[in-house]
Amino acid sequence: MPDDPTAAAPLMLEGLGFPEALRWHDGALWFSDMFRSRVMRWSLDAPGSRVETVIDAAGGGPIMPGGLGWLPDGSLLVVDCLERRVLRVAEGSDAVSVHAELAELMTYSANDMHVDPDGTAWVGGYGFDPERDEPRPSPLVRIAPDGTASLTASTFVFPNGCERDANGALLVAETFADRVSSLSHDTELTLRAELPPGSGPDGLSIAPDGTVYVALAFAAELVALPPRVIYRPEPIADGPGAGPLGVYDCAVHPDGARIAVAIASTDETLAERVDTGRIVMLELPGESS
Repeated sequence: MPDDPTAAAPLMLEGLGFPEALRWHDGALWFSDMFRSRVMRWSLDAPGSRVETVIDAAGGGPIMPGGLGWLPDGSLLVVDCLERRVLRVAEGSDAVSVHAELAELMTYSANDMHVDPDGTAWVGGYGFDPERDEPRPSPLVRIAPDGTASLTASTFVFPNGCERDANGALLVAETFADRVSSLSHDTELTLRAELPPGSGPDGLSIAPDGTVYVALAFAAELVALPPRVIYRPEPIADGPGAGPLGVYDCAVHPDGARIAVAIASTDETLAERVDTGRIVMLELPGESS
């Protein structure tokens, strides 16, 4: 990794609203463009680095899509943040159906999601109104492969990005508690890492060598744990989207050699109007580095 990753002119996908929920699947990078009501797939190795919309609101998808994952049969699961549910798109189809209803278990918006290989999904929600309320903890929702949803016992302060490590523990970024917590055996909650106050851990991703990368939304940095800065995006210099960029999610490629990083304006009102969002592909050092 060079000392200044921004100087390396990394591969970049622009023209997005607010990219989130980055996932590598079947050789492509999938993600939700939350402010443009679409789930997209970036096939980097295809001729011309093909980008396509998988589902959008016009085709029955969410107005605000969140976390993504897959059932064992290949069906895509998408969190419908505003309607507080999880939608299902069967593999090879564009028909959208409801996989799980969460409205009775969540008062506020749903957010990110991790799906285990057996199809069990874990969904976090806001738990409070960030614009008006003091932060307070809320539980994850566990969704069985058949779509049955139930609350779990452990609580988190704005559970966001989540992923399992090599030991099977579910790592969860707590955005308004500035920490990453670890949930083992679905009940044992421990602190994995503390982050600087006000940094806002959002998405996270675990490399094959065990390194945990965390997107800090409010600090506008990508860090590796224990906290060391990997990347800071340069502000947009001019034009209608001018201003600083936040870092909202990340996804390490399965080969461990590169990481996709989602960035957009730190002004969400601006990001709703102007395509400040982009995904940057950064090189990572070898596991022996």
